[in-house]
Amino acid sequence: MEHIKLFYPGLNNCENYRIPSIISTDKGTLIAAIDARVDRAGDNPNNIDKYIRRSVDNGQTWEPIQVLVDYPGRGDEGSAACDPAMLQDKETGTIWMIFNHTPAGIGLWNSRPGVGFDKDGYRLLFDPEGNEYTLRENGKVFDSNGQETDYLVDEAGDVTKANSVIGNIYLKEGPLLEARTSFLQAVKSDDDGLTWSKPIDLNFQVKEEWMGFIGAGPGIGIQLTRGKYAGRLVFPIYYNNRERGRMSCCVIYSDDNGKTWKRGQSPNDGRKWGDKIIDSKSLDFSEAELTECQVIELSNGDLKIFMRNHSAEPYTAVSISKDGGETWGDVEFHKELVDPICQSSVIKIDLDDNRSYTIWSNPAHPEKRVNGTIRLSEDEGQTFPYSRVVREGGFGYSCLVPLSDGKIGLLYEPDDEPGIILFTKFTIDWIKGLE
Repeated sequence: MEHIKLFYPGLNNCENYRIPSIISTDKGTLIAAIDARVDRAGDNPNNIDKYIRRSVDNGQTWEPIQVLVDYPGRGDEGSAACDPAMLQDKETGTIWMIFNHTPAGIGLWNSRPGVGFDKDGYRLLFDPEGNEYTLRENGKVFDSNGQETDYLVDEAGDVTKANSVIGNIYLKEGPLLEARTSFLQAVKSDDDGLTWSKPIDLNFQVKEEWMGFIGAGPGIGIQLTRGKYAGRLVFPIYYNNRERGRMSCCVIYSDDNGKTWKRGQSPNDGRKWGDKIIDSKSLDFSEAELTECQVIELSNGDLKIFMRNHSAEPYTAVSISKDGGETWGDVEFHKELVDPICQSSVIKIDLDDNRSYTIWSNPAHPEKRVNGTIRLSEDEGQTFPYSRVVREGGFGYSCLVPLSDGKIGLLYEPDDEPGIILFTKFTIDWIKGLE
């Protein structure tokens, strides 16, 4: 089995790569997305860009890197675009990618509560004294009294006054800065990933004022194909309640091909925990946290979410939604899916004869990110009777993708080789031990 080094330190003058996402488009093109940690390894606060590479031959060869999102600043003083997740809308052909954006100096743990936009959807800006402004059409800036100022902000975030650039809203210091919080953003492509839009802000649609951090799955989203919610676009996300700092997951969804988005409830909302009922807004203990997650659609139209679990149980948590991700049932622990508290990947492949395969990848160890394992289910993830180790050593985040030639692709972090992202592929028969 060949393991192709798709991203590695030094490629495109980038220091480190992490957080893989990969999809196969309706034209058979593979698009691999990644965190480009340009100056140093580590999560944000950091200068993190969004890169992709494309393949038109099922991963045999890959095109050069495309830089999709590059916010200003370097190192710890840089702003970030982190943790990609992708899907393709089969009705329109549009490819969507969501990710987390934070300004310089802000990461998961210090994202302040807030949406970052006013009630009309205008971006909030603040001066060093804390005075509030709004960024409106054509880059015009208005003060809190609704009066136009002599500031202008361009598409790159540069702040100008009297035709001179005096700062940038995405940096750590300056005359005007965006809110010191976390933003869920999207980019889209209508030409098979050749060109992409500017970042689209989703916060004012899906985030609430009590939330601090908000981020993508990461990995992939799905489009529903059955029943009442057929056509719905679904992306798994997670967030924290900034007052307590505790995290919960959910999905965001769109019923109008991405024009608007809504956020569903979390499996933590109304969850039974011992003798009490908890919710994501007031959660104040780490054992109930549910974070990075992925979702599949079952044959009856229900959704099944697989969640990174922070309890003492070393297993992936699962829950079922019967309304397209708007609400969830009981949270259970899948005792076959041993996990060391790490992001995992799951996909479901539907065959023409009403059979399906659910395929799973993760580091199958209760404590360490090692023993990268592929599992196969023929009953929609209830049991996984087949498994193969794809890598015995370090194995971190991963993303599975069905290929147009019938094989399965895997983009993953070897974990014991920092900054490297590998791509490999295999067959269903290989998982079953038949080849």
